[in-house]
This record gives sequence, structure tokens and C-alpha cells, in this order.
Amino acid sequence: MKSVLSALPTPTDPATDTTLFSWAAEPEHGRLAVDSAPGAGGILVVRISGDIDVTTLPSFGSHLEEAIDERLPFVLDLSDVQFLCASALPILEIMSARAHRLTVPWAVTGNNALRRPLTAMNMAASIPFCTNLEDAFRLVAGGIQRGGRSA
Repeated sequence: MKSVLSALPTPTDPATDTTLFSWAAEPEHGRLAVDSAPGAGGILVVRISGDIDVTTLPSFGSHLEEAIDERLPFVLDLSDVQFLCASALPILEIMSARAHRLTVPWAVTGNNALRRPLTAMNMAASIPFCTNLEDAFRLVAGGIQRGGRSA
């Protein structure tokens, strides 16, 4: 479904143009890239970049579910996420509870797109957030030493 807002501009007379603003909604769906690779100490690193919005939420949730289903300790790196919609927070919270129940140590790291909503919603107690990748690895490694539980 193409957005009307993404239509190509047409030449108009500036005197009769009453447009206040316009923007392109391209691509038609949000972009989300995922890369998983083993990291130090057998900790899986799941890197997600792009936008986590209403169009990419299902994919975001699926990738988190796959990471937890592997039953390997992992770090979710959202440092390259440019936009995180509020609807992603409950997904993180549900996945955090699931990882805890399955004793899968994990942590998430990211930029202000993640830190601000987590802080505003007071979710730090339920989601193991670290400000950088090194701290996230330390947190997960500590969870492994405690028998599988993350923070």
C-alpha cells in the first residue's frame, strides 16, 4: 500500500501552493536488518539495525523468540536502531520474562532510541539493559556463572 504522502511532487505555482509540509514514506515497509554471530565466551550476539516500528514489530519479535529458543546466552545489540516505537517495549518485557523462565542469560544494549523509553517507562528492573556492549557481555557472563539467570 503506497502512502499518498510518498507521491512524487508535481510542479505547482508557488503562489497557489498551500502545502505546509510533505514527506516520503519510503520504503513502503520499515527496514530491519538482523545479524547473529557467536561472541566471546560462547555468548551469541544478535545485532538489529534499522527501525523497529509497527511494520517491523512481528519480525523483531520473531528474531527475539528465535534467540531465546536457541537456549544460548545472548546479547541483543540495538545500538544501530534508529527508531523504536513504544509497542516494542512490551515485546522486550515479555521476552525478558520468557528468557528468565527458561534460564537463558541475556542483556540488551542500545542507544538513546532504546534507553529513553526504557527509562521513561521504568522498565530497567525487568529488562537487563546496559549502556555498552562490554557491560552487556559482563552481565551475561555473570548470569552464566550464576547458573543461567541474567540480571
